[in-house]
Amino acid sequence: MKSISKIIIGAAIAGGTVFSACSDWTESEAFKVNETNIEDQNPELYAEYLANLREYRNTDHKLVYAWFDNSVKQSYSRANHLTDIPDSIDVVSLMYPDKLVKSEAAEIEQIRGEKGMKVIFNIDFEAIKSTYDAMVEDATEEEPVTIDFHQYLTDTLSYSLSLVKKYNYDGICIDYQGQVSIYMTEEEKKEYKENENNFINVINDWKERNPEKLLAFHGRPENLVDGSFILDKCSAIFISSEEAVSVNELSYIFNESCLDSYAAKYGALADVENDGLTLQSFAEWAAMQHSGNDLVAVGVYNLSTDYHASGRNYENVREMISILNPSVK
Repeated sequence: MKSISKIIIGAAIAGGTVFSACSDWTESEAFKVNETNIEDQNPELYAEYLANLREYRNTDHKLVYAWFDNSVKQSYSRANHLTDIPDSIDVVSLMYPDKLVKSEAAEIEQIRGEKGMKVIFNIDFEAIKSTYDAMVEDATEEEPVTIDFHQYLTDTLSYSLSLVKKYNYDGICIDYQGQVSIYMTEEEKKEYKENENNFINVINDWKERNPEKLLAFHGRPENLVDGSFILDKCSAIFISSEEAVSVNELSYIFNESCLDSYAAKYGALADVENDGLTLQSFAEWAAMQHSGNDLVAVGVYNLSTDYHASGRNYENVREMISILNPSVK
């Protein structure tokens, strides 16, 4: 098989365009993609590129997750299309996983089938708890809340997990921030543990029944009391680093959150909309070892914000990826 580097050179000569990078057989994300032209002008070349891209998913590289705002259902901007995100992204998490329109479902199948990307969504414990607490606060004698939190949580999780099958998602990422429990009263700790166990046990049951589905974690794993066993089943554990405004703060959060027994699974998350820390600085930090281990993955929140951030689409994200997974010259 030809190397992707040779394919890129041929594509540049034939169509004046090149593909975005993925590994030692591709040039880096520094190249702009014009897939439509290549696909039309040289379908065999494009098919070979896609085959190599799918093979890349199984190579040793730092996994790249991206959180994508898919709230706009009808758009004239390419920033709202999954098919336009950088090819070197391994997993994309949809921020609005329900009520997908046909065009979204088609693009999910396209990036999965052609490019080997996985598509997931998040289930956030804190968001569920906040919604329930707001319901209780707004309740009246005429319209009381007639369901306790445990039942509400179970029902919400059941519906959320049903979306995996409904829309053929590749898995989920669970969000759990939790709290430091050592300062809680016994009553508070009892309620805290019950809530955690209810959440984690439902997720664990789903994972046992769907072992082929991806499971990732985002949050503060050190705040898990009884539910840390779920981390054994997670392919990546993202610490809550997206609000860090410096590499020193990144290191502090990482060291505070890192559990030695899961150190080989850790990843970190950056937010495109965080003006305090550039993606380049984040990538340079993430490329180094921390607590004696390489990060297994990185995540980018608010991906689509970077589409128009500079001269070409997703320029900052592409630069981040090229730092984390540099091509071999």
